[in-house]
This record gives sequence, structure tokens and C-alpha cells, in this order.
Amino acid sequence: MLEMKIKIEVADAVISAIDKLAAAIDKSAFSVSAISDPVPAAPVPVTPAPAAPVNPTPAPVAAPASAPVSPASTSPIAAPTSAPAPAQMNAAMTAPTPAPAVPVTAAPTYTLDQIANAGAALVNAGKMEQLLALLGKYGIQAITQLKPEQFGQFVTELRGLGAQI
Repeated sequence: MLEMKIKIEVADAVISAIDKLAAAIDKSAFSVSAISDPVPAAPVPVTPAPAAPVNPTPAPVAAPASAPVSPASTSPIAAPTSAPAPAQMNAAMTAPTPAPAVPVTAAPTYTLDQIANAGAALVNAGKMEQLLALLGKYGIQAITQLKPEQFGQFVTELRGLGAQI
């Protein structure tokens, strides 16, 4: 599990500017002319932000690139010109983590002895005719004439006849 802690420090000037903006929006009922005045007529009291908890809850895992991302807050906030610019997030912090690669195993390899033993078991089970038909399908008269690249497909067909290999 990956644990990520994010600490955001905000200057008092930023808090003051946000409070002033919220008051201007509230007074104007979303009037653009009230927001364009950067300094309200009466000073707005500044309330300090609550202290961050010592052990904050872990941040949620980033959603895959195809999932929609919802904003952290639904209220619009404009940065005042007198406040310092907010810190930019690193691209590595916002990029979704790629899914772990699934290990690909190679197809099992078989020896001529394993194939011969499986064929002998089929003969003992009374399936000599079916085994001869399978050999004819490959254009050979004996298992020893199989090419190594044909072993996998031949074993699959032997299993279809009931061989245990």
C-alpha cells in the first residue's frame, strides 16, 4: 500500500484575500462589478484557518485516466494578484500509476519421451485407431518424425483424445 501525505501551507494574505472575495461574491449575488473592485469599502475580519491534523487521513488513490476527475471544491476561487502563486503539482504526483505487468509464462515444452509415453497410454486404452488418424493428420507414421515446433499442438490433440500429459 502506498501512503502519501500532502501538507499545504497558506499565507495569511491568501486567507484574507479569499475571505474578501467570498464577502464580495455574497454581497453582489454574483455581480461581476462587485468582484472587480479588489478592496471592499469595509475591512473584512480575518479568521485563521484551522491547524492541520498531526496524522491526516491518506489521500485517495488517483483515478485511472479514463475516469472523470471531480474538483476538490465546488466554490470558484480566484487568486488575488497580491498573493504568491500557488505551488504547482508535479506531473508524477497527478499521473495515474500504470497497472502492474502480468507475468507471461512461456508455453510448456515437451520431450519426445513424454509424448511417446502419452501415446502408449492411449494405445493401452484401446485408442490405437484414433492415434494413427492423428499421426496421419500430421503426415507422419511415427511420433519420432514430429518436428519440435509441432510438439505443443500435437500434445493438445493428444489431450483431446484423453491422454494425461
